[in-house]
Amino acid sequence: MKNFILFALYLLLFSCSKKTELEKILKCKTTKFENVSSKTDFNKNFILNIPTTWKTDLYFDKNVSEIFSADTTKQLSDAYILGASHNFGTIQFDAIFKRENDSILNVNSLKIIKAGEISFQNKPAYFYIAQGTRNNLVYHKFNITVLLGSTSFFNAYSEVFGNKNVDERICESISLIQQVKFLQ
Repeated sequence: MKNFILFALYLLLFSCSKKTELEKILKCKTTKFENVSSKTDFNKNFILNIPTTWKTDLYFDKNVSEIFSADTTKQLSDAYILGASHNFGTIQFDAIFKRENDSILNVNSLKIIKAGEISFQNKPAYFYIAQGTRNNLVYHKFNITVLLGSTSFFNAYSEVFGNKNVDERICESISLIQQVKFLQ
């Protein structure tokens, strides 16, 4: 009986996945997706696992390589749009960066409701969640920027329309984004 209890405790402690810093801050439950396929950006800088039923498009130019994806089988108010990109350029999470972010958000009538600097896969990162309206719908945007090196960074976002299950949809998108595999 003692061995059974020890075994059960072992399973309980080690079978539960650890929450990431972002999941803890946003009080997210880890979401596991089934039937995903690995999508590599055009320039082969990162891989993102996307549900196989989602529509996915790639884009690239000399400075950026992007993946866009969404579950087109659901209404926009039940789904979210996911984007991820590898970007060439230098950034620092300083007052200038934050002021420029605020300016872009203000132009788009978005207000930050939560933001902060975190560690993402052992790399410095800055995230925010902003809220506003777009096309006469309540709109939330989650964005994370991760420094990859001195000349490149990763950016990912999710766009959530409507008021239904906003936190759950943002957390779902974070579960997908957190599984990114950087290739360079």
